[in-house]
Amino acid sequence: MKQLALLDYCLPDYFSGYHLPVIAIPVYGNMSHKDVADEIQSEANYIWDYLIDNGSEERWNELITLYCDELRKNKDAIFVEQDELSEEEEPSYLYFSITNPVYKYGMWFTNP
Repeated sequence: MKQLALLDYCLPDYFSGYHLPVIAIPVYGNMSHKDVADEIQSEANYIWDYLIDNGSEERWNELITLYCDELRKNKDAIFVEQDELSEEEEPSYLYFSITNPVYKYGMWFTNP
């Protein structure tokens, strides 16, 4: 079953990439579930033309809305904690995309 999922939380230099479009959100300090949901929708709106490819607009919109609605149910909980950055430090990012998780051979695969 396809879903929007967190792929990674790392510095941009360490993200290995993904074969589908990715929503990248910078992390500055602590972010609540609501903060992450708001940032996902903001970034999706910003890169919308890139996300919609060959009529997939409705599916992306549905999956983003479902994921963000679930996050907002626990809006005050901390999604990610990070110390405040100095001016020289680069922020880490949360990377999200559509996945089709499958459990095989004792492991989860995002897209078989």
